Amino acid sequence: MNLYKFVKYALLSFSLFYFHESFKREKQLRIIEKEKLDTENAFLRAQINPHFLNNTLNFFYTKSLPFSPELANGIMTLSEIMRYSLEIDKDDRMTLIDEEIQHIKNVIKINQLRFNHKLQIDFKIEGNTQNVRIIPLILITVVENILKHGNCTDKKYPVQIFLSINEADGYIYLNTYNQKKKGPKELSSGIGLANIKKRLSHHYQDKFMLTITDTEQDYLLDLSIPFSTITGEEKSFREINFLEKLHLQTIKPKPSIS
Repeated sequence: MNLYKFVKYALLSFSLFYFHESFKREKQLRIIEKEKLDTENAFLRAQINPHFLNNTLNFFYTKSLPFSPELANGIMTLSEIMRYSLEIDKDDRMTLIDEEIQHIKNVIKINQLRFNHKLQIDFKIEGNTQNVRIIPLILITVVENILKHGNCTDKKYPVQIFLSINEADGYIYLNTYNQKKKGPKELSSGIGLANIKKRLSHHYQDKFMLTITDTEQDYLLDLSIPFSTITGEEKSFREINFLEKLHLQTIKPKPSIS
């Protein structure tokens, strides 16, 4: 009789446990499915909204040009930033470094407009950039990090951004220096820098070097990555293919970038 009761209650406990675990798994599957659906919807919105925003900026540029050339110029620059972001795929395909440099200049320019041209940023480029290509959005992430956390208005300690293309060893060298902002620190998730390291490791394996010197007063970064080159035929095909895929209105005239 005792054995019968033990088996009876054991089976009942096992059944309740199995039902509870099955319910938990079903609930987790529903949560995962909902997150997947939310992610897909967010991805679709991300595909639609930038195009809408870009076309809207084009409209604002045209309307603002007769009233404020500076405002129109800012809208133009923002539109170029959006266009480049739309052109770059989510994977690690290569991009011309000249396009990445132009994107950096546009981001600096739009921030100069925001801060009434008070930013002290010395951006220098050395070497032949023609037909050199790298994975996109690595260099600009470093610059955006400086703009966010650095003291960019001190004339005594201007931000230093030095980009060198060394054809002898086939490497690109990026060296940056900036003083840190004083006072309360901005909240930062650190995702930008972590993402850079992850993408560099994924694409270049052990062929890159990233060194960061982070003190209470300043921040220095040294990055070296190998580069490849693109032939004239490949470049022509890439430009044609890009124009076919990117159905965006082109604004004219384009502003000059210093």
